[in-house]
Amino acid sequence: MDAWEWIVPCPKKASTGASHVDLSACAVQGDATAHRAVAALRDRFGPQDATSAAVVEVRIRVDAGAGLPAEGYTLSAGPTGVLIIGADAAGAFYGAQTLLALAGAPCSEHPACVPESEVSDWPDLPLRGTIEGFYGPPWTHADRMDHLRFSARHKLNAYVYAPKDDPFHRERWREPYPEEELARLGELVAEAGRQHVRFVFALSPGLSMVYADPAERAALRAKAEQVWDAGVREYALLFDDIPPELSHARDRETFGTADGASASAHAAVCRDFAEEFLLPRGASRPLTMVPTDYAGTGRTAYRDRLAAELPADVLVWWTGSDVVVGEITTEDVSAAAGSYGHRLALWDNFPVNDFDFDRVFLGPLTGRTTAPNGPLPEGTGSEDTDLGGTALEGAALEDVAPGGAALEGITANPLVQAAASRIALTTVADYAWNLAAYDPARSHARAVRLVPGATELLPLVQACSAWPPGADQSPALTALCAAALDDGSRSGQRAGSQTELRAELTRLAELPADVPGRLATELARWVAAARDMGAAGLAALDLLAAAPETPDAPPSPAAVEKALARAEEHQANVLRRVIPPFVRQVLDRAAT
Repeated sequence: MDAWEWIVPCPKKASTGASHVDLSACAVQGDATAHRAVAALRDRFGPQDATSAAVVEVRIRVDAGAGLPAEGYTLSAGPTGVLIIGADAAGAFYGAQTLLALAGAPCSEHPACVPESEVSDWPDLPLRGTIEGFYGPPWTHADRMDHLRFSARHKLNAYVYAPKDDPFHRERWREPYPEEELARLGELVAEAGRQHVRFVFALSPGLSMVYADPAERAALRAKAEQVWDAGVREYALLFDDIPPELSHARDRETFGTADGASASAHAAVCRDFAEEFLLPRGASRPLTMVPTDYAGTGRTAYRDRLAAELPADVLVWWTGSDVVVGEITTEDVSAAAGSYGHRLALWDNFPVNDFDFDRVFLGPLTGRTTAPNGPLPEGTGSEDTDLGGTALEGAALEDVAPGGAALEGITANPLVQAAASRIALTTVADYAWNLAAYDPARSHARAVRLVPGATELLPLVQACSAWPPGADQSPALTALCAAALDDGSRSGQRAGSQTELRAELTRLAELPADVPGRLATELARWVAAARDMGAAGLAALDLLAAAPETPDAPPSPAAVEKALARAEEHQANVLRRVIPPFVRQVLDRAAT
């Protein structure tokens, strides 16, 4: 298999020669600015004496004048060794990750080798990451540490800490973290730094904060200072999933009661945080915020106020035309950026399952524009808007999105199941790095290959790959079920459809229950549901296909009903909208 089939994300430019470079014995050398890249390679290949003639030299350096975009790199592997040049430290690190991925591809001749190759590569989107922003059981500390390493392997450069059910993030936002939890946050920050992942700490004070109260703003800054001392350097303020109206009298007196008044309160809190906390500390990255009005593309009173009053450099998270979406177009991005008057980051509620814990979404990212940064609408943020008699002037287009780049990037909201999330998140990384080359099917195949345990559970992965959540859970199986029932088709065609359906149902019914690893552990209840769902479908198919002269008696309708009842006892939803309707149609036929 081509070694490039093991690389995600797909490089921009890559060529391969006929020979290979044996890295079984190599010496890694690099300048100080590339120390994390050097460390990553030495962890894999070990220290070697570069003076030995049998040792291949791997050199890494950073060259800001190399003509590469930010986070870009070149990689050359040939008879003289390997040279990685990064536009910056992140680029050098990502070049090292590509080398590690190439060396990890199966080779029958050497324990570690890479093809003779030339790579020139860089990301399309500056922000590529995940946001642990779901409701339900938060990830464990071990989950998060593993996720940061996964992010590094796939060139995801941001992780946002925002678990809704962490009480100190949301309900008890004023209270400092207990020392034990603070220490864990510090470990995450340190690991993120080692993996070139931006650790973004989010607070969600909107359930109870009195925005106009200086003491409340001071409490917010004090909480932020606690985690600053633990190493956090990037922050987000979230005002999502709260009442749209101001609930405190002091806020209504300060910001008014007109439509969208809460946007003025949220903008004021963000401005105070930026000016009184981030600026004095010399924070290198601006604040990110989630508005209460975070879905949709049109202008509203809330967005007009936000466009006018939110500091121009604050990045705004947005979820698309709705909270959970199947499609995001270039026009959606452009219209939404115009409505907010600010640059956007996509909070992509994919593959999150907090709205239906009985489902897992294991398919690829689909329906996302590969040209998100079309030109912004004429006059974005530049109109005067009359809100209760006050003229609010928005930011100029160039302030909103220099060069017309409305979308800064994507942060995907994952599954509650951390390991299972990696199948879908691998495809998110592929999309965000190389938009034009993104192919969901190809990316998904590579993700399955790379996530331990996914290949063994492929029938389940395919059965849980539909997106958006309301889509047909398996168009292919739905079509086979319909064809197997079609009395109007030729008998040979119907028999062929039944044979295909039998093969697919058998794959589900025979799913292994003993696959090792975290993925299989997380998906155990879906494996059990899939096995029983496959068995119910097979029982129905046996009843449907049985002829009067068949020597072996088909299962009775009662036996089919029992198999269906067993399948539907599972809370885990695997093809619940596909197989049970088929089984019931077969039973209806048997009853007539």
